[in-house]
Amino acid sequence: MPCVILSGPYFPSRLYGVTTLQSYVYYLNDSEDALTIKFLVAIVWILDTLHILFMSHALYYYLITGYGVPTSFEYIVWSLPAMVLVNAIVISAVQCFFAHQIYHLCRPRVRWWVTPPIMLSIVVELGFGMETAVLQFVNHEVSIVTQITFYAVTPVMTIMGLAEVVITMSLCILLYDRGSGSALPRTKRLLNTLIIYAVNRCLLILLAAAAILAVVLAAQDMWFLALSLVIGKLYANSLLASLNSREHLRSQGTGSPPDLCVCVVHFANLPKLPGDIESFKNKTGRVDAPEAAVIDVTIDPAPDSTMML
Repeated sequence: MPCVILSGPYFPSRLYGVTTLQSYVYYLNDSEDALTIKFLVAIVWILDTLHILFMSHALYYYLITGYGVPTSFEYIVWSLPAMVLVNAIVISAVQCFFAHQIYHLCRPRVRWWVTPPIMLSIVVELGFGMETAVLQFVNHEVSIVTQITFYAVTPVMTIMGLAEVVITMSLCILLYDRGSGSALPRTKRLLNTLIIYAVNRCLLILLAAAAILAVVLAAQDMWFLALSLVIGKLYANSLLASLNSREHLRSQGTGSPPDLCVCVVHFANLPKLPGDIESFKNKTGRVDAPEAAVIDVTIDPAPDSTMML
């Protein structure tokens, strides 16, 4: 327990600095996102700040208040389950954001077959996370951690991993379908980059979830608390990174030549210029000006694919 308390907050505290920086960059760019997206970013940052405050309280309780009292490590302070609850809310909120993007990317006939399973897994995952926090709130003994690892922690990590795989596969399939149906090279490059970002995010989160499951199966009960502190930070940063990377992707596309397409094609009779010599006549004696094709060529900019994520 003392080793977990000392080493657990090391990486989460640094990831919180990255979260704060990305939140600042997001609002500094003054994006044209909807108010719901801006509100979501604010909520995620506030919850992440609460997570750090709860973690600091736990450190102070065990290392300062409980200094020289070995029995203090036999009980769970209230801030530990509070961190679990905040993590569960942050993870569910970020997954709902990506599920919302999938809903708008899907065709109308398909979206009701794709998004409901994702939302159901998110709700079940949030329920197990709240169960873990409530059990720790009710029972303050450290021995409760051993009891909840298999019927609360393991289901949470398993469902979270499955939901993440489904979300990433759905995004990759939808983005690839958009890219294959587009004739614009710039759009294809942007969509391929978004696919790479989605896969990298999924692999990073799955790695953390697999580490927690490995620790739980190895009966190292308290160490999963230290690793679980990182999960919420990874989700918060994945949301902010997906939003802030759009400006970088747009800047990459500005150097490429615009795609041209023929928008209007029509035929018109050219007026006869004064002083021209009549070059031909029809059978009735009327003078007809030669017909010429007038083609209007306009620039058709590629759609902003960065708004898909």
